Amino acid sequence: MQLPLPECEAARLDALRSFGILDTPPERAFDDLARLTSYICGTPIALIGFMDVDRLWFKSRVGWDIPEVPREMSFCAHTILQSDAIVVSDTLEDHDRFAACPLASHGGIRFYAGVSLMSSEGYALGTLCAMDSIPRGLTPGQTEALRKLARQVVTLVESRRMTSGPALTASSIQQSSESVDSPWKVQGLSFWRDMEEQKRAHEALRHNEERLLRIIGSAMDAIITIDGNQRVVMFNKAAEEIFRCAASEALGQPIDKFIPERFREVHRQRIQEFAGTGDTTRSIYSPGTLLALRTDGEEFPIEATISQVETQGEKLFTVILRDVSARLRMETELRQAQKMEALGQLAGGVAHEFNNFLGVILGYSELLSEEAGENEKLRRYVSEISAATQLTASLTHQLLAFGHKQVLEPRILDLNRCIRECHNLIRRLVPANVDVVPMLAPTTGSVKADPSQVQHVLMNLVANARDAMPQGGKVVIETAEAELDEAYASRYVGLQPGSYVLLSVSDSGSGMSAETRAHLFEPFYTTKEPGKGTGLGLSTVYGIVKHSGGHVVVESSEGKGTTVRIYLPRVQGAAEESHVAKPHPVVQTMPVTVLVVEDEAALRQLICISLEKRHHKVLMAKDGEEALEIFRQHGAEIQLVITDLIMPRMDGFELKQRIAALNPDVRFLFMSGYAEQIMGQYNESLESSAFLEKPFLLAELANKVRGLLAGEVAA
Repeated sequence: MQLPLPECEAARLDALRSFGILDTPPERAFDDLARLTSYICGTPIALIGFMDVDRLWFKSRVGWDIPEVPREMSFCAHTILQSDAIVVSDTLEDHDRFAACPLASHGGIRFYAGVSLMSSEGYALGTLCAMDSIPRGLTPGQTEALRKLARQVVTLVESRRMTSGPALTASSIQQSSESVDSPWKVQGLSFWRDMEEQKRAHEALRHNEERLLRIIGSAMDAIITIDGNQRVVMFNKAAEEIFRCAASEALGQPIDKFIPERFREVHRQRIQEFAGTGDTTRSIYSPGTLLALRTDGEEFPIEATISQVETQGEKLFTVILRDVSARLRMETELRQAQKMEALGQLAGGVAHEFNNFLGVILGYSELLSEEAGENEKLRRYVSEISAATQLTASLTHQLLAFGHKQVLEPRILDLNRCIRECHNLIRRLVPANVDVVPMLAPTTGSVKADPSQVQHVLMNLVANARDAMPQGGKVVIETAEAELDEAYASRYVGLQPGSYVLLSVSDSGSGMSAETRAHLFEPFYTTKEPGKGTGLGLSTVYGIVKHSGGHVVVESSEGKGTTVRIYLPRVQGAAEESHVAKPHPVVQTMPVTVLVVEDEAALRQLICISLEKRHHKVLMAKDGEEALEIFRQHGAEIQLVITDLIMPRMDGFELKQRIAALNPDVRFLFMSGYAEQIMGQYNESLESSAFLEKPFLLAELANKVRGLLAGEVAA
């Protein structure tokens, strides 16, 4: 499609030719602006082009090897018709202008952003543009930067016309003055006018250079330019910060100073190979495989691009690099968090299913014990079965804690008081050759957590510290208030800045290797001898802390001990006094009609047997829909519904809502192996209800039923 020409096209072309810029050699000032355009816009291609009669000629090219393209094939033919920037996110979607252009349809250019190079007389001399082979966009800040860079290009171009003519000398003026008086005056005035124009041009160039230096200096990435001998000739402020080296100390030094010794020879070869390719820019290595060296000897990972330009017969290489240490650390943290989340889901699901079967074993053990009567041998067998089952149940509780699915009873508590209350237990946990040193802050503020679980966390950490010091040592338990800022919190996935209470447990033991630290919180991972541990201790710690809204940080190295820091969010409010509920004895209640809803057949049958032994009338349902149908038929006589929370087709909460609509006076006893389903809806959905955690003893079931029927509805 033939594009219209700009207004006053002949005058525009005359203005362009008056600058004498077409077909001139590359110049460093223009190349620097093109590289900055590529860097700021984040594109592999950046071009400074001037629009001639039938061609777009490129004064400077980054990521582009062709010196010119036909005018009708260029995107810039559209740009010079506009007074503002053009940003095309996907050229193939711009059907009215760019989709038919060969650069888009055959050249693979999918993104374009360009600004006209508008002279002070108002003529569009050409364009400054950025391009990419993938669809993308620019932020408003990047677009504005593109406009500013275009104005700097124009300043460079116009300074050429100001300085292109020969400067007049004093002798030439003197010669003119000897010939005729009036021309002398005219020539003198012209001389001073030219001098003023040259002065303004030099000022503009100096101001332009200062702006370029400020832009380079304000860049967040390190920008380093080296010469053909691979010595540093430019070192911006970000490079000073990243390498911890002042620019005055870096300039003139070989770039090898900032490369680990084992990579220096390879780096030199790659620079030499790149110099011979003729490419203007490329990525050096993929992230994670390129290491740089700070002046203090620390190695760190970087990602970098390199470009080359030849100016005044000298070849220069500019490297733009960024320190990706924090990003790689966050990626590792994120992968670990995702793995732990997946393991938690798996562990919680397995434990939930186990709880159903453990409940059946425990229940029938109780019934069998009652039937054993005076048969001591049989009672002893049953007791062993029950003990083994309860031990297995404790393991499932740990799995549930790891998966954030354990039923917690959080309340506002004083962490120091919680530690003091279990100090005697801790002392009995460790041998005499291990010193336990509490270093508790005078005040720490309050946290909201389950006190029994906090004590469980502390006991697990102290037990691990003890096992790491078979020859004795010291365990330090410390508390403090902690304010975590954005910089610290950003190092860990899921950690929010704010006010925390710190619980720290340190030991002087053997420490851990990097391999051990990588698997530290995974369930069933242990470095202890067979039979010495389950591998669930630290998994439980991780789950309880995460469930309480906290964060765990472990610092350890072989031979230097271990420190576990737990951050729990600080809350407002006074600590609550602990109250130990006295268990109710199993008391016979008046027989009622009970609807039992449980999808696990064996457990459903066991509950029915237990209730019938206490003379209740029992109706059974395998899921919520069947239960609702039974209630519609027998609702007038049903006083209590005992239901699992998670069932196919209809869960326990929905069942309660549907039945409450038919009879709001019916009591509910919910059962579940984990708390994830009840915590968010506890206040409203458990009103006039109670909760029983699986696996449970039949005596516990009987007490819950008695409490509900007697009007004691606290869950």
